[in-house]
Amino acid sequence: MNCRKVFATLTNNILHPLSKQKENHMARTITLLITALLTIGLLSAQTKQKPEPKVTDAKVETTVIQVPTVVCGSCASTITKALKKVNGVKTTKVDVEKKIATVTFASTKSTLTKIEKAIANAGYDANSTKRDPAAYEKLDACCKQDAKE
Repeated sequence: MNCRKVFATLTNNILHPLSKQKENHMARTITLLITALLTIGLLSAQTKQKPEPKVTDAKVETTVIQVPTVVCGSCASTITKALKKVNGVKTTKVDVEKKIATVTFASTKSTLTKIEKAIANAGYDANSTKRDPAAYEKLDACCKQDAKE
């Protein structure tokens, strides 16, 4: 229903009879307030917008990456931090004992190659992608044990 019509109907049906009967000023004020509140309520109900649906990634993939140079929890933490910076990566779990990283990512935003590159840039081998030597040199001593074996 149109707000103007509601307001006009309320005004004609409520205020005019009150005026004719010379009701007291308080009754007219209350009626006006009720009319105003109803009008505001109707206007706000008509202008409410539906929330936009949350956009989700069309395709989410999970991959297991071999990380043979991982030796400790610090290594796992470094890889996890590096992968958090990769657009599209949702979750990362590094298993030090199995020397694997399980990564869930949006394939519309990232690729396996980008993920492997991020791990390599952090100083670790990732599948067939070799680590960045400069990043490897910056790692803690405990993370370099694989080179001594």
